[in-house]
Amino acid sequence: MPSVVIPAHNEANGIERCLRAVLADQGDPALRDLVVVVVANACRDDTAARARRVDPRVLVIETEQGGKSNAMNLGERHLREQGLDRFPRLFLDGDVELAPGTLPALVSAAAAEGPRVVAAEPQFVTDGCSLSVRLFYAAERFNPYHTSGAPNGSGTYCVNAQARTRWGAFPEVLADDGFVERQFAASERRTIRGALARVRVPRTCRALRRVSARVRLGTAELDRIAPLRADQRAAGGTFRAVCAAIIPNPLRWPALVVWTALKLAERLESRSVARKHGVERWQQDVTSR
Repeated sequence: MPSVVIPAHNEANGIERCLRAVLADQGDPALRDLVVVVVANACRDDTAARARRVDPRVLVIETEQGGKSNAMNLGERHLREQGLDRFPRLFLDGDVELAPGTLPALVSAAAAEGPRVVAAEPQFVTDGCSLSVRLFYAAERFNPYHTSGAPNGSGTYCVNAQARTRWGAFPEVLADDGFVERQFAASERRTIRGALARVRVPRTCRALRRVSARVRLGTAELDRIAPLRADQRAAGGTFRAVCAAIIPNPLRWPALVVWTALKLAERLESRSVARKHGVERWQQDVTSR
């Protein structure tokens, strides 16, 4: 009896697509008695109304308080209060579209014995993006982070009941997925091959730099408040892995150049933002966007 919690801030353009993909596989035995809750937090658009139109069985909560962590806490609390505290539980970003068969695959994998967190493979959607963004993701798809564990940048992570006891309420942090990742050893985190999540990426190089810098800053925040244990450390060598995949094919070299330049730029930009505003200021900007 699985559940899906979807925090959604100003997601009117994508929430219907997201929900239809979630509900598309309801006939699968793994999704028996599926419950879906959307938490529209601090929305200035009609996200909630659009979510309600998709299917009357979707639970929709509205709150004036922003913040993804707050939205997920509110969604889980509502499920408990309604007697719908069901697992496995998928936490899903409101702008992500699951491919057919992905939700049953995640639920089935998470239902296995022992605490574990699983995620779909991210499928980056670059339609309408600038050339530099398209080149960046042509290289980024070889980043082992997206295929070696969970969470993995796909906007999805699914846990069973035993795994969910690893933490209480979600803290107010920039990187909720990074926080969840640090609750599990590397052997307990898994990307489910063939389970795909369509992730729409920033369309401009500037927007991509800011998003990437925020991710890096969120990781630095977690390093201060929840340092990794030795058994949680993922294998390093991201640059080497990307190079190894790209260098044999000269046609991919422009992608490697752009990818390397943007990775350096995000590091510099995250440091600049941290010096000027600090983590708390950056977090406030994120939750009110």
